[in-house]
Amino acid sequence: MNVVYASNEKYVKHMAASMASLFEKNKNERRIVAYVVSIGITEGSKALLEEMAGRYGRTVCWLEMEDIRGQFDFDVDTRGFDISAMGRLFVGRLLPETVRRVLYLDCDTVVARPLGRLWRTSLQDKTLGAVMEPTIYKAVKQGIGLGREDAYVNSGVLLIDLKKWRERDVEKRLLGFYKEKGGSLFACDQDTINGALKDEIFYLPPEYNFFTNYRYFSYRELVRQSGTYRAVGKEEFCRAKRHPAVIHYAGDERPWIAGNRNHYRKAYEAAAALTPWAGEPKEAGRERYMLAYHLMDYVTVICPFARRMVSRYFGMKVVEARRRAPGEGSRECTGQERIQVLLAAFNGERYIGEQLDSILAQTVPGIEILVSDDGSADATREILEQYRQAYPGRVLIRHRAKEGGYQSRPGQVPEPAMNFFWLLSQAGGDYVLLSDQDDVWRPDKVEVLLKRMKEIERPGRPALVFSDMEVVDAGLRQISPSFFAYGRSSPGRTAFSEILAENPVTGGALMMNRALAEMAKDVPQACFMHDWWIALTASCFGEVSCVQEPLSLYRQHGGNTLGARNTGSLGDLKERALRGSQVRENYRRMFRQARAFGRMYGKRLEDSQREALLAFLSLPGKTPAGRFACIVKNRFYKSSWLQTLAQCVTIPKAGK
Repeated sequence: MNVVYASNEKYVKHMAASMASLFEKNKNERRIVAYVVSIGITEGSKALLEEMAGRYGRTVCWLEMEDIRGQFDFDVDTRGFDISAMGRLFVGRLLPETVRRVLYLDCDTVVARPLGRLWRTSLQDKTLGAVMEPTIYKAVKQGIGLGREDAYVNSGVLLIDLKKWRERDVEKRLLGFYKEKGGSLFACDQDTINGALKDEIFYLPPEYNFFTNYRYFSYRELVRQSGTYRAVGKEEFCRAKRHPAVIHYAGDERPWIAGNRNHYRKAYEAAAALTPWAGEPKEAGRERYMLAYHLMDYVTVICPFARRMVSRYFGMKVVEARRRAPGEGSRECTGQERIQVLLAAFNGERYIGEQLDSILAQTVPGIEILVSDDGSADATREILEQYRQAYPGRVLIRHRAKEGGYQSRPGQVPEPAMNFFWLLSQAGGDYVLLSDQDDVWRPDKVEVLLKRMKEIERPGRPALVFSDMEVVDAGLRQISPSFFAYGRSSPGRTAFSEILAENPVTGGALMMNRALAEMAKDVPQACFMHDWWIALTASCFGEVSCVQEPLSLYRQHGGNTLGARNTGSLGDLKERALRGSQVRENYRRMFRQARAFGRMYGKRLEDSQREALLAFLSLPGKTPAGRFACIVKNRFYKSSWLQTLAQCVTIPKAGK
């Protein structure tokens, strides 16, 4: 049995529960291989999943697809759904040619009974099998060319004849259909499958993809909503309700949310207990909504019309809000972009309110602020809670995971960097900015960066823009009008070989697009700091551009993690000499970062990039004269000629 999942790091623990239930309920199957389309799953999480599969004598195969947007030659708008959902469209390309049939499962499914009978189901010359979803909105069906009597299926469980998929060039047809619809559909991949393959779908029994909210619908009501559901007999539907084989937690009543009363939640909880993420607390903060949702479930039993009206009213509001009007043209500064600011907080009570105010006052409307507090002992959390209540839906609070891929890694990944990597794993914006807790932004910062981003961005390709900053003291009094001038840095030096040696990008001054955010959220084995790692990734695989005007106030005070330095002077070199052990350790961190980059992306590097990386890593083993020659040849310069010369002798020798 070949089973396919598609997931990112955010959903990996739910995929683990689904996978554990698959292995647990199908112990009699001679062979099960789980193929995972990985969109940024961390190495730590992969190791945990492989260990779990090994306990059952099963295998996990990884299908890497970090730059999924790069697979489309047109702009893709998933309308709020995570881009990882699109991974299933590429199964024909990703899986080995020897694999001729696959069962695709969504991460939010749990296997409750053996699937051998499903696996051996004849598709009767159809390309794939799926379960009908009769409650889909009529407007959605009309938008993809389906008539009233056409069935619509849910893509959470797909039995695919991969041989026919390839022979019939299904991937090309799916992408062509999506492109014709402007790269924007209500349910992205699901609508694409229904619209492009409507005559090639075999309808599976509902027990193999039973949506948990259907427990509260009668068979008669589902037939009323879509006459095509008569093809599913009443007895078959009732059997699925009593004994589902695959439970699909579609809708908002998810079993991992605190306060949910999902009738089938125990199946998920039992499966989750078998995973390395067992014992994790449920997501808090939506208890009242869960209660209201469950009350609506019982209203459905008594008066399904009421649920239909409520669901379709709010559902179609979502459709209208997400829909991009035809012929509307460029998205530049239209407000359709979802812009998120990621703010890592720690003991920031003195300044964090001022920074939040400056972000909320940006000229670009609707910006979301996603905050992660990393265990503050002062009043930071109380201040954040006040802002969350004052700006519901705009100020969102998350707390860094303490397990799996987001554990602390002393000496490898600094704590502030890990906090930002955690935030990136939670982000879903089209454009993402990072924020320190103690800066103050100019009101037009996001607008200016977004304009430059639109000028350099290419579809599916990572892009990063950053700006200068004004350096100020704790009271916002100017120290220097330019961070670049103060640090004697060269913001135009953004080639891969140049950023290997020195980072011109400060985290609080950058904006990245979705493609770069997807790549950057995967925690490396080691990095100097998150902004350096992100800049290195962008310079290697995408575009980097600098706005050489100060768009924020960069506050300097005793609590800065790094801070601005007046580098390049003789005084600075004398100070560096006094803290020689720290300087040497910084060089070691720089080379650990370069090695980690090679391990993560080595196979994707161009020949010239690979040569530059190897040359850089060779520096510790060379003599000072040899280092100088290598530095000049490969442009491994520092921000001043004095620092460049100094590194020829201060880089620690290999092994020291």
